[in-house]
Amino acid sequence: MSGPSDGQRFLLTVLFAAWLIAFGYAFFTFATTLPQGGGFLRGMNRVSGYLGWQGIAGMISIAVFAVGRRWPKGTAVRRMSVVPIALAILHVAVIAGVIIWARASG
Repeated sequence: MSGPSDGQRFLLTVLFAAWLIAFGYAFFTFATTLPQGGGFLRGMNRVSGYLGWQGIAGMISIAVFAVGRRWPKGTAVRRMSVVPIALAILHVAVIAGVIIWARASG
């Protein structure tokens, strides 16, 4: 089996960069957005901005994972392509856990 083409390498590099930008920008958005609104929903714009960018990063992570599968088994590139989707799955699990914990305790 021959290695991936230059186009596939470039595509994976661009997707990794896009994922990293979206993932990092989610935290930047959360940290720099001023809370708006009043009452119960005060600050929900921060959370929705954060989750929106994490959703974008999650969709890009699926593409990174799919393109990374083209490399031979056991290579560092193939193992590294699992990191974004693993973080997305972990993120969803933590958010679901917090929601379940909040419902169970309240």
